[in-house]
Amino acid sequence: MNVGSETTTLPTTPEAANALYKKAGKVLGTPKKAKKIGVVGISKAENVQLGLILRWVALELDWDTIPNEVLVDPEALTKLIGRYQNKAK
Repeated sequence: MNVGSETTTLPTTPEAANALYKKAGKVLGTPKKAKKIGVVGISKAENVQLGLILRWVALELDWDTIPNEVLVDPEALTKLIGRYQNKAK
């Protein structure tokens, strides 16, 4: 199966090899890295502390008393509490 009509020869000099390498890099591009969201580089102790605070919020705090500007996404808070629920026990 012929992909392209051009015939490529292997480079014979280091300069030609480097030029081909750079050309391939431009054509292929660089792979995109996953975007990190949230707290990056959190320590284990900080993670446990967050879990305990979230557990307290879930169990002790009346959700109706949380102001709307603080609780903008109740579903997200529920997911977070579920994530930390087993870790913080």
